[in-house]
Amino acid sequence: MRLTDCTPCGKLLVRTGIRSATAHALGVNQGRARSDGSGRLVAGIGYEEWLIIGPSGVTLPALATDGSEGTPELVTIVDLTHARALLRIVGADSAKVMAKLCGIDFGDKATPDNTALRTSMARLVVEIIRSDLTNRPGGATGSDAASRCYLVLCERSAAQYLFNVLLNAGEEFDIDIEGFGISGL
Repeated sequence: MRLTDCTPCGKLLVRTGIRSATAHALGVNQGRARSDGSGRLVAGIGYEEWLIIGPSGVTLPALATDGSEGTPELVTIVDLTHARALLRIVGADSAKVMAKLCGIDFGDKATPDNTALRTSMARLVVEIIRSDLTNRPGGATGSDAASRCYLVLCERSAAQYLFNVLLNAGEEFDIDIEGFGISGL
């Protein structure tokens, strides 16, 4: 099992109506995530909120800005790259580590691959995206290909605390620190 600091990744928050053309162009419902094939991960993280994660300097996918009646729609885009930390925990026991710190059921039925949610973990508000490495461009290969992968975002000021908490919770599962990384989102 590995813990990686992916904070240097680009992070954009998009807020718009759930029935807007922009929401339709993002192509992800609330509570779900998907890789868009260009190195970006798009997650419906909350009501009328989407998170786009990718390499440093991530850009928005082509988004429509006119509503169905041709009137402009309200879209707010905020660059969270330097405001939010991003940690990745990968491994067969990663769900057990996450369950030690959070009241969410991390079983396959409740939180399958490509699940996105906002919750509390270790007394912090976090966003969690399950994004298993199987069949991901630039993802793990070999025995790690089927490993579970969780992306955990928090306020940057709490990043070291959350990193240490995850490391301590994973100690019994032989968790290793991988360092910095941005591939395989």
